[in-house]
Parts: sequence; structure tokens; C-alpha cells
Amino acid sequence: MLKHEQIENTLIAAAKQQGLGLNGKDLLDIRTKVAATLAAKELYRQRMSTGAFQWNKPDPPRR
Repeated sequence: MLKHEQIENTLIAAAKQQGLGLNGKDLLDIRTKVAATLAAKELYRQRMSTGAFQWNKPDPPRR
């Protein structure tokens, strides 16, 4: 999987190649969205790699 620095640098390079000037807010948006996307992807991977949920009837209370 790509590192977030590589993704950020690629997006910045693509923007500069198209002639867009990026200010601080644009760079912050890129960093934030890349981090959020990678976090969501990791969370999805964790959810999909777990086993199926099997409900068990609870034991009766001990008295």
C-alpha cells in the first residue's frame, strides 16, 4: 500500500503540472482528506477481515 506522503506528493505534483497554485488551505485539505481516506480504508479492511458474528444465548443468572 502506498504511504500517505507519496499520495500527497503525487497530488501536489499533479496540481502543479496542471498549472494550479496551491496555498496553505489547499495543502491542508489534501493532507486531511488523504489521511481520512486511508483511515477509512484501514477500518474497512479490519471489519472485513474479522470472522462472522455468532450470537450465543446468555447463560441464566446465578442465584
